[in-house]
Amino acid sequence: MVRHKAYDRVLLESLQLQIRAGERVALIGPSGSGKTTLLNIIAGLDSAFDGHRRCTPSLRIAYMFQEPRLLPWRTVAQNLRLAGAAPNQIVQLLREVELEAVEDLYPRQLSLGMARRVALARALALQPDLLLLDEPLVSLDPATAERMRQLLCRLLARRPGLSLVLVSHDPRDADALATRTLALTPNAAPSDVRDNDRARQGITTK
Repeated sequence: MVRHKAYDRVLLESLQLQIRAGERVALIGPSGSGKTTLLNIIAGLDSAFDGHRRCTPSLRIAYMFQEPRLLPWRTVAQNLRLAGAAPNQIVQLLREVELEAVEDLYPRQLSLGMARRVALARALALQPDLLLLDEPLVSLDPATAERMRQLLCRLLARRPGLSLVLVSHDPRDADALATRTLALTPNAAPSDVRDNDRARQGITTK
């Protein structure tokens, strides 16, 4: 539960969110509504708020940021190894995100769409229970964004127990990827705009 979170103004207030195993939640809303701030609270990266964050001790969280944040002096394979991928897993992870023959490339040699897919493979290398995606399709051209959206759908379908929290400005992302959509509005209480009510368990922010 986030009772209060503010910077120069109140950003989040009176918000309670529970995420259960296999649940896919989309956070939508305009810029400045607190979507990324809430994602950082869920990730445990932001503790400067009035409230409580609870999660099971063994919960593994992977965070894919807006920017790929690949180490530029490391190859694709080296970036994945740093996330815990064994050498024999790297090719499989890259195939899962529909990339091949890029292991020895450096981030500067990748397009933004390719770098995003490497960042996704890096997140999957952690074998997470909860995957956090902050605007994963932002700044991509429409065709690349749609391919990435469909790729995410396929990856999630293969991992029915994986929980997801997605931040997006685009309702198409929420429609395609989420079982539940939470609309955040500046200076207003959040509202559920879609909930498929599947069986869930896991992390609570209180």
